Amino acid sequence: MNILFVWDFHGVLEKGNVYAVQKLCNLVLDDFGIDKKISIDEAVNWYGLSWFDYFKLAAPQGDFLLWQEMTDKVLSLQQKGWDIIKKHLRPREYACETLKTIQEQGHQNILLSNTQPEHIRRFTDLIDMSQYFNNLIGCDFHRDSRIDKDIHNIKSEALSNFIKDKNYNKVVAIGDKESDIKAAKSCGATTYLFFDQEIDKPALNTEANYVISDLREVLKEL
Repeated sequence: MNILFVWDFHGVLEKGNVYAVQKLCNLVLDDFGIDKKISIDEAVNWYGLSWFDYFKLAAPQGDFLLWQEMTDKVLSLQQKGWDIIKKHLRPREYACETLKTIQEQGHQNILLSNTQPEHIRRFTDLIDMSQYFNNLIGCDFHRDSRIDKDIHNIKSEALSNFIKDKNYNKVVAIGDKESDIKAAKSCGATTYLFFDQEIDKPALNTEANYVISDLREVLKEL
């Protein structure tokens, strides 16, 4: 049997990056003279949105031009941003153990993330996780404020293109957003919705086949 495990990264295989996102957003809000600090609860609720959407929610009094300028600013921080991310980013409990078990049993892991393609490996390298993946796929929608975008459709297309002409007996997908679940189900995957017990509650309404808070639970698919 040949099984493909499709993983989201932020909020699933890592923890702590949401605090980096919160800090970066607040740095930009302050730089633009906006008297607003986003809370960790807001950062958690918005996690996975584009930077543009973060600033649209944080500064609703603004307009398209302001939100785009704020997005360009946060993307330009680069080294400062990575220093902040490095301070907060950690592997999720049992993430490496679970990925390694899948790999050692002859199956494949791929990463399908809402991350700029040029940055995705840097994230996995920071927490010593890159070696467990057969492929890293970044779906960069953070700069797409000028188009009517839907991350579910973007991820669905990326996954569909990857599995096309490949003979997997089963596809298993793990994400922390309903958009991850919808994208995976459209490709025929068995789906797991992950939630972090420390900062979140399990979803009551989801299309996922399973809701988990321990990554090891996906190993029952082997």
